Amino acid sequence: MAQDWTAVYLAHRETYAAFLTAVDAEARVAWRRGRGEYEDEQQALAAVDAAFTKTQASFNMIDLDAVGAAPAASALVEWIRAMHEASNETADAWEEFMQRRRAFVEAAREDLRVR
Repeated sequence: MAQDWTAVYLAHRETYAAFLTAVDAEARVAWRRGRGEYEDEQQALAAVDAAFTKTQASFNMIDLDAVGAAPAASALVEWIRAMHEASNETADAWEEFMQRRRAFVEAAREDLRVR
């Protein structure tokens, strides 16, 4: 009897999409902070903390599974965390983020193709 992998595929797709959404939100926080768009550093740190928590929770699901797009997800998280440490955001930092984001999307697509 063949096993139906639909539920597994959908779960992984949802996990990847949730991670991508969290990463995008955290990158926007880093960008806004770097541009000085928060009222003060306390507000900026609160936004960073909230975004970091969501990204880490969604990354943990991918990291725990340790398949497919996990290395690309890890590289993307590393870059976002580096963006938080930069004193201001540059177009180069954003372009690097987008390159790592595209690499994650491709890795996720490939993983979903084999499911």
